[in-house]
Amino acid sequence: MKIVAHCAAWSLAFCGVLVSPVILIFAVPFAIGVGTDIVESSAALLVAVFVVGSAALLTLCKPPVRASIKTLVRPAALVDRKPLAPSAPRHAAKSIS
Repeated sequence: MKIVAHCAAWSLAFCGVLVSPVILIFAVPFAIGVGTDIVESSAALLVAVFVVGSAALLTLCKPPVRASIKTLVRPAALVDRKPLAPSAPRHAAKSIS
């Protein structure tokens, strides 16, 4: 039974190798046609908006950009406000050993 499974696997691999160029030959023109149809149907503007929007969101998620935007948006009254109580001094933890 082991030899049957081994031969079946090799025969499927051989058939896959023989069929893959045929799939590529038909898939490339199909993909080009689909791309052309998308551009012709004026969905290119929508795709461009999605691409630019995702790029903008990716840049806004970075911490330095987010911090600079927060400082621009934050009102001036919150910037000048001082804390009510001074923070307690932080001491390093003592070693156990």
